[in-house]
Order: sequence, then C-alpha cells, then structure tokens
Amino acid sequence: MHLSSRRSRVLATFVAVLLGASGDALANAGVVFVHGTGDQSTSSAVGYWTQSSIDTMRNGRPYLVVGYPGATCAGYSQCSWGSIVDQIVPWVNANGITSFTVITHSNGSSPLRYMLGHTGAVSAKGYAVSTVTSKISQVIFSAPDLTGTPLADQVTTSGSFLNIANSIVEFFGGGSYNNPAVVQQRTDNMRVYNSNGTFAGTQGATTVGGKPVSVVRGNRVYANLFSSDAHCGGYLTTIGLKAAALLGWGSFNAATDGFIGADSSGYFGNIIIDDSRLNHNQSRRSCHNSGYLISQKVASAPIPAPANQTYTPETNVSAAAQACNNYYSGYATDFMTNHTVWKYGCTESQLNNGYMEPDCLIAYGYSSGYRIPSTASWNPYLDPYYYPSWSQVCPDSWAGDGICDACLVAKYGFDATTGSTGANDCVQAPPGGSNWCGALAYDYYWSLHNYVVVQALH
Repeated sequence: MHLSSRRSRVLATFVAVLLGASGDALANAGVVFVHGTGDQSTSSAVGYWTQSSIDTMRNGRPYLVVGYPGATCAGYSQCSWGSIVDQIVPWVNANGITSFTVITHSNGSSPLRYMLGHTGAVSAKGYAVSTVTSKISQVIFSAPDLTGTPLADQVTTSGSFLNIANSIVEFFGGGSYNNPAVVQQRTDNMRVYNSNGTFAGTQGATTVGGKPVSVVRGNRVYANLFSSDAHCGGYLTTIGLKAAALLGWGSFNAATDGFIGADSSGYFGNIIIDDSRLNHNQSRRSCHNSGYLISQKVASAPIPAPANQTYTPETNVSAAAQACNNYYSGYATDFMTNHTVWKYGCTESQLNNGYMEPDCLIAYGYSSGYRIPSTASWNPYLDPYYYPSWSQVCPDSWAGDGICDACLVAKYGFDATTGSTGANDCVQAPPGGSNWCGALAYDYYWSLHNYVVVQALH
C-alpha cells in the first residue's frame, strides 16, 4: 500500500576430494598471504586475516603471512613488493618450499602484479623477483582492486575522511587518506598503470606472468541486522560498506562489495566465487563458505561454479534499526495525524532490564527474554491495543509499500515483498536522504500509545 493511501485510511555443502597429495607434497607446497592497503607487521597482518581464516584457507599447508608497508608504499614501489620478496625468500629456503599459492586481499594484488611483470627487479636485500615468482604455482586474488576504486577518488579529491564511515577507514590504511597506496588506487591512475605495463595483467586474461589467476569477489553488501551474513567480520564494518555502496563510492557503474566494484575485481582472472553476500571485509575472513572454497582451490580440488554455489536463503533487506534510527528516542511528528509523538527508541541499558522494550526488539532482535521474529501474543507490534486509530494490525499488505514497518520486522525479521529482490523498505537512505518509518510511539494529543509513521533523516 502506498504512503498516500495509508494516510487516507488512517484518517479513515558441497563435498570436495583432495587430488593425489602425498604428505611430502603437502610439506613442500605452501601458501603466502598478502594483505591490502595498510602498514602491517607480520603479527598485525595475522589479525588482518584472523588465524581461523588463515587456517581454513591454507588447507593444512605451511604458510607465511607477510607484513609490509601497504599504505606508505604504492604497489609498484620497491618498499612494497621488495619487502614481500625479502620475507618470502628466507621462508622458502628455511622450509624447503618448492611451490606455493599466493592469496591476496584488496590492493595486495598490486605488488603481486608488479612482481609478475618485473621478474628481473631486485629487492632491497638483493633478491631477484624471479627467485619468488618461479615458485608461484597459482595466485588467488580476493576482492582485488585491479582498475581502481571511486572511493580512492573520493577521499583524495575531497581531502577528508568526514564523508567516509569510520568503520571502513581501515581499508585506506587507517590513517591519512593521502598516502601513496590510496593515490595509486585512484581510477585515473590505475588506467595508466594498466596500460603502460606497471602492473601485469590484461583485461579478460586468466593468467598473469604465466601463473593462473583466480578471483574471489562479492557483488553486494548485506546489512540485515538479523542475518549472520551481516555480522560475519563485524556488523559495524558491514554498515559502513553498505553506506559506501548506496552512495556509489564502491563503483561508478557496477555491482560492488562496498569498496571495490565488480568491474575492477573482475577485470581479469578466472572468477571462482561471485557472491552477492560477500562484502569487502568478509572476503578476507572466510565468510559464507568462501574460505572453504578457497582451500579447495589451494589443493587443486574441484569446486562448484559460482552459479552453483548455493546457500541457505537470507532476507535481502537492512534492519529497521538502521533505516529508522531505532536506537534513538525523542520527539517526532506523526505523518498520519501531524500529532507530536515520543519515539521510544532503545539504549543498550534497556536490553536486559527485565521488561519487554518494543524498539529493543527492532534495534537488536531481542529484549530481555524475548526475541524476534515472532507472532506471539506478547509482541506489542501485533497487539490491537497499540493500534487504537487503525482498522488493521500490521497486515502483510504493508510489506514493500515504501514504509519501513517495525511491526513487520518484529513479525518476520524484514519488511519486503516475499521473494522480492527489490521493495526493500528498510534499506537506509544515504546521507541527506530519509526513510518513512512505522513504529510504536506515544501520541501526546490523544494521550495514548499508537502506531505512527515518522520521517527518519540521515
């Protein structure tokens, strides 16, 4: 039902098999992890990936997690690729590694591309790049920035992080936006580097420098509060990436994982994962089975094509808390009656105060001992007592009508047309926009609780 008609009514697993890998072969075949933008030590780089994700992806093989100045050094600089070479060579020699897979994340693809195209280059410690590249068996790029990202354009042009969610600042190195690695990732600069041979790899190729290249990427950002998909890797980071995607900062004209557009991540390489739920942060954290699939690729075991990588269905909308600021309490105006109302909201202190707080259900999915979604009689969003001026109590016809209804979120966990990929009423509008939100409030004109529609500004 449209907003106008509503107002008038109120006023009226897959199993994989390892192929022929003996114990000796496993011992001599390793895995190297290369992080993205950011100055990381070896120990902090482990935190970047997380040990559990590393252990999943390496599939029992010896591994090396490199740390290098990935923010203060661009991918084509010796202090970037050279530092990686200077760590790999001693590791290979000390462990008798005869071949290894390289797994990169984000802009970690750039120093690898430089190495594959400049095998005669020499590191600061005197190691030829060919000493490393000759032992690379395959490269797996996860969320690679192969043609740049508009986010780099945004921050280097505006000169400020003020327009970027704090939770995704870490993808620019966690500090100054104007560092060499971020400038390198500008789309105009990457066009030059891709055309003049700075970075190896041509559009549509499946190998670089003779090495097979696989690509893992996401193409959307899920931010549903009630979905484990959104929480994997950290919910606040998911929200930040969702905002970037809504604003078009992840890509000018393509699907995006919130940070890198599918046009950039799919510039070349064999795409082995193309997940609509895998955001930029999650692609380094083995979320949504991606780590397992990568581990199978490491072992040269067969994996399903992206179109056949099925998952348990999830709702595809953001939570009402995000769209309607249900964490916040304060005065508002009911669009239906123009009455002043008190929007309840929910603070963290209310979550377990022994009472069932309506907006806590929407903001966090639970309140004291109660949880949603639920059609139980105790749910105030389904209780006729709270709808004195309405002829209906949270009908399903309100789904997908342009108003983010807290009652439908309480009832089902989302507010969207069943089976729809659109009509997502609870997707937060970008800064400067607004959402219409239906929720319980206290109406001061009538001195009663009522279901109202207020405007949430962002």
